Amino acid sequence: MKLFPNLEKKHYLLLAGWLLVNILQSAFTNLHSDEAYYWMYSKNLEWGFFDHPPMAAFLVFLGDSMMHNELGVRLFIILLSTITMALLMNELNEKKDLLFLSIFILSFPLIHTHIGGFLALPDTPLVFFTFLFYLGYKKFVNDPNLKMAILMAFVAAAMIYSKYHAFVVLGLIVLSNLKLLKNKYFWVTVIIAIVLLIPHILWQIDNHFPTFKYHLSDRTKPIRFWTVQNNITSQLLVAGPLTGLIVFYALSKFKINNDPFKRAMIFSILGFYIFFFIMSFKNRIEAHYTITITPLLMIATYPIISNNQVMKKWFKRLSIPVVVILFIFRFYLAADFLPNFGQAKISFYNHKSASEEVKKMAEGKKVASFNNFAFSGIYQFYTGDPAIHMATPGYRFCQYDLWDEEKAGEGEPLFVYIPDRMDTTDNITLTNGRKARLIVTPKFQSLKHLTITHSNETLNSDSLTLEITLTNESGHNIEFNHPSMPKIGFTQPRKNEISATSIFQITRKEFLAPSEQISFKYSIPMNLVDKKQSVLIFTQTIERNRGRMFAVKISDYKRE
Repeated sequence: MKLFPNLEKKHYLLLAGWLLVNILQSAFTNLHSDEAYYWMYSKNLEWGFFDHPPMAAFLVFLGDSMMHNELGVRLFIILLSTITMALLMNELNEKKDLLFLSIFILSFPLIHTHIGGFLALPDTPLVFFTFLFYLGYKKFVNDPNLKMAILMAFVAAAMIYSKYHAFVVLGLIVLSNLKLLKNKYFWVTVIIAIVLLIPHILWQIDNHFPTFKYHLSDRTKPIRFWTVQNNITSQLLVAGPLTGLIVFYALSKFKINNDPFKRAMIFSILGFYIFFFIMSFKNRIEAHYTITITPLLMIATYPIISNNQVMKKWFKRLSIPVVVILFIFRFYLAADFLPNFGQAKISFYNHKSASEEVKKMAEGKKVASFNNFAFSGIYQFYTGDPAIHMATPGYRFCQYDLWDEEKAGEGEPLFVYIPDRMDTTDNITLTNGRKARLIVTPKFQSLKHLTITHSNETLNSDSLTLEITLTNESGHNIEFNHPSMPKIGFTQPRKNEISATSIFQITRKEFLAPSEQISFKYSIPMNLVDKKQSVLIFTQTIERNRGRMFAVKISDYKRE
């Protein structure tokens, strides 16, 4: 049986050309900041990571093991994206007008990056395995059997190991066909998939479910209508900057005709848009979050557009300039000899020269960066030297908070990179166009192993007073009368630091020995906080590198 029965030699030539474009793009384009972060994942393979499951890290590991360069990082992603394109072309089954087929596919901007493109991101394996799952489901509903059930289980597990959006996919498919719940082979798929996911589930348990806490809780914000408008606009643009309206008009003409696969398609397409529309009231939704259903959107709308001569004519007119611009922009990303204008390619630009510049200025000192989860990966990839990740209390948590990599700089001077969004004092401009303040920390001390707990809370009209207990869980003394000047402080969401006080000043204790504890009273003035919001209490160094933190709600306590 042919793997792609609807493809002919001319289709394979198109695919070969597309593969060559992505290989060249990968070889000459610097890593995106997110790719560098996932490359760091690949250097420390586990069954899970803070932001995502491990599939992207595993694919990066395979390619980077073969060749340590940008192409190596992206190699297996490119292969998956090319197969995705082949699957898509096979389903569209266009044998006559290959020019329009190409224009149609390439008019979707995320084809160039996340779906059939070159970036080493979790979305590419997610799209590949999700599309494979839909195609398997198409056969499964017509002929449920044990072999298909087992195959579907492996594909479903691979989807989830790619990105958690897979749960939305699976939920919408079941919702489109509730008869599945009575099918014994469906439950075979469910049980086997769960068994395959046990290592990841155990990882989440061992690490106290960091991924779910981050995506379902930590990223949640009060209702902001600009995020809703941004989501609607971005979804129109990723369907085609000029042709999106034609695509959605064609979708309105799509007929299910009692076909369970077509019902799953429309449930999935509309379900994703509705789900993320609702989520956009509380979170900023990235344009690529709905990328999983883009191949379905293309399969549903291509026959309608290609068979309507008026729609087809206007689609060509509007999409050709977009396709040309997208290819020009891809060349621009790869060409470091062309300057970066504004922020156009800042995430890809001159990484090697900028990293080498920082390394030279460090003069042999270990390098660290503040509030920049991508910097460490970029610096290590392009120089071969590690960089320590530091963060202020208000900065988002990430994988570095699960790794104990700060110990590498303990007691040593650090050359610290502070981005201009955090501090505009004495900034310099690096060769990649980024501005930063560069300082030396004479004697670094981590507070990650100084645990902080609270008890005996007392609320009155003026303040909330807590008894704070600090415990040294490191294997060495933690100094309070130290150049790093450990502090305790508090803040609230979307605010800068409100207050921070030296722990030595409060306790008059020089240091805390291993396993030793110290307790003291700490007060939060009510006139400095919004009583309706949580208060974040933290420890930090003089450079504002955070230690441990906890949150309290004023509303949880009764006034005495």
